[in-house]
Amino acid sequence: MISQSKIQLRQKTALLEAYVSKLLEANDMVLQNIASEIDPMPWPEIIASERVSKLLATQKQYLKHSGVIALVNQDGSLVSYSEGFPAKSFSVTDRDYYRFHRDNPSDATFIGEPLIGRVYGKPSLTMSKSLRGPDGKFEGLILITMPIEYFSRLFKGAASPSDVAQLLRDNGKVIVNVPFLEGSTAVPPWFPDAVSEHPDAGVIQNISSTEGDDRLVAYRKVEEFPFYVSYGIDEGKLLSGWRQSIRVYGAVLAAALAAFMATAWLARRRSIALVYSNESLREVSERVLVSQDDERRSIARDLHDSTGQHLIGAAMELANVKSRMRDIDDETSKALARTAELISQSNEELRTLSYLLHPPMLDESGLPNALELLVVGFEERSGLEIELRVSPEIGTKRPPPGVELAIFRIVQEALTNIYRHSRARTATIRLVRQGSDSSSMLSLTVKDDGVGIERRNRKYIGVGLSGMEARLRPLDGLLDISTGRKGTTISVKVRG
Repeated sequence: MISQSKIQLRQKTALLEAYVSKLLEANDMVLQNIASEIDPMPWPEIIASERVSKLLATQKQYLKHSGVIALVNQDGSLVSYSEGFPAKSFSVTDRDYYRFHRDNPSDATFIGEPLIGRVYGKPSLTMSKSLRGPDGKFEGLILITMPIEYFSRLFKGAASPSDVAQLLRDNGKVIVNVPFLEGSTAVPPWFPDAVSEHPDAGVIQNISSTEGDDRLVAYRKVEEFPFYVSYGIDEGKLLSGWRQSIRVYGAVLAAALAAFMATAWLARRRSIALVYSNESLREVSERVLVSQDDERRSIARDLHDSTGQHLIGAAMELANVKSRMRDIDDETSKALARTAELISQSNEELRTLSYLLHPPMLDESGLPNALELLVVGFEERSGLEIELRVSPEIGTKRPPPGVELAIFRIVQEALTNIYRHSRARTATIRLVRQGSDSSSMLSLTVKDDGVGIERRNRKYIGVGLSGMEARLRPLDGLLDISTGRKGTTISVKVRG
C-alpha cells in the first residue's frame, strides 16, 4: 500500500511540476522574443512607440497566467507596459529584480521574492531579464508579473481536502500552500534535510504537520527554476485499515514465527522471492513514465469532454439569459459581460492545461501531424529555425501508440534542451522507417548547430537524457548521443 501510494504521489507531484515548468518556460521564451524585437531601439523611441506597447499586450494574450509585461530603463523607471499607451511612469529601484540585474553582469533570468504589484495591487512573482548593450553595460530590463492567486487556483484544483500541495522557493520558503491548513510561509521542517540528501526529487514519511497529522510527502525540483513543488497526503488515513489488519493477524504471525525460522526450505523461498522482487523493481520503475502518460491522457480527456463542455454550456445559457432580459441597467449588463469573460478565460486556461497534459493531435491524426504542430508552436515561442522531415509512409501506416508517444516526448525533450542549453539557431528533425514490414525500425535524429554537451550545464542535460532512455527501455529502443563544437545529434532507433 505504501509503495503504491508513493508512486501515485510521485505522479501527482510530477504533473504539478510539469505544468509550473511549462508556464515558466513560456515566460522565458516571451522575454527572449521581446528582447529581440526591441533591439536596438533607444529608450526615447520605445517610450514614444505605441507599437511596442501593443507588442507587449499581444505577448500577454498568449500568457493567460501573466499580470503585466513591462519594460524598465537603466534608471529604474517603467517606460512601456502591456496595460495601455502611454505607460504610467513609476520607479522600481526598490525592487529586488532591478537591483539584481543592475549589480550582476549576467544574462540569467531572475525570479524574485513575492511582492505587491504596483499596477494591480496583488501579490505576484516577477520574472525578469536584463537588457545589455554591446559592451555588456546594463541598459534596463524586461519583466513579467505572475499573480500568486493563479498558482493558488492551480494547486487548489489538484489537491483533495485532506491533502496539502505547496509551491516553495529553493530556500524552502512557502509561496503557495493549499488548502491553507498550515497557514505559514515558514520553511517546512522536512525541507532542508530532504533536499540536501536528494536535491531533485524524493518522498518523505512521518512528517508531522501543525495539525498533528503524519503525512507522506513527495517533492520535486521545477527544472532549473528556483522552485519546488510538493504534495502531501494524510498517512494516518492511508494506513488506518492496514494497521487494523496488523492487529488482527499479529498473534497468528507471532505463533508461527518459530516454525518459519526453523524451516530451511522457507528461507530458501524467501531468498528467491527477494531476488525476484529486485528484478521486478526495475520493471516497475521503467513503467512509471507509461503510467504517468496514461494518467495525463485520462485527465486531459476528462477536462475536455466534461469540464470544457460544461463551461461552453454555461456560456450559452448566460447568452440566453441576457437575450431574454429587457431594459437591463448598465451595472447588470457589465456584470453579465464580466461573467462571460471569466467563463471564456477559464475555458481558455482549461484548453491550455489539457494540451500540456496530452496533445490530442497525437491520438487523432498520428505522429507526423503532432510533430508538425509541436514544431510550429516551438518555432513561434523560441525563435529557432527548425526543419522537420518525416517519411510519408509513417503517416499512412502508423507505429504502435506506445512508440508514437515515446518518439513525441523524446522530440519534445530534445527541443527543450536545445533551447535552454545549446545556444543554437537552427535544428533538424528527421524521422524515417527502415527495413521490411515484419522487422521495420523507426530512426529518429534531432540535430542542432549549438555548443556541444561538454560546454552545457550537464546536470540538467543528464536529467533529460535519462528520461529519454527510460522511455525507450520498455520498447527495446536504442539511444545514441554524438556531440562536438558544431552541435549535438541525438539518434534513436526503435521497432515500429
